[in-house]
Amino acid sequence: MSPNKSPNIIKYCVITSTVAIVLIFISLIPVSKKAYYWNQCHKKTYKWIDKNEMELKNWDKASKENIAVAVCNGAVYEPKFKRK
Repeated sequence: MSPNKSPNIIKYCVITSTVAIVLIFISLIPVSKKAYYWNQCHKKTYKWIDKNEMELKNWDKASKENIAVAVCNGAVYEPKFKRK
């Protein structure tokens, strides 16, 4: 191996790894946005349950958080009645 090849290999390795890291970060942007919106939903839903829902006043924090998680995940929704 000639002495000139070694710096080129290191340079290409650095460039390749830098590009890979940048692409990984770019691919994480949509996931981080969804996580941000989900966290906002959870905070607002928990505050609303804690403040406005009188039937759940005596529930512990973990139970209220479970309800908030279910709402933000889409498991709890307002039922739509079908007319015959």
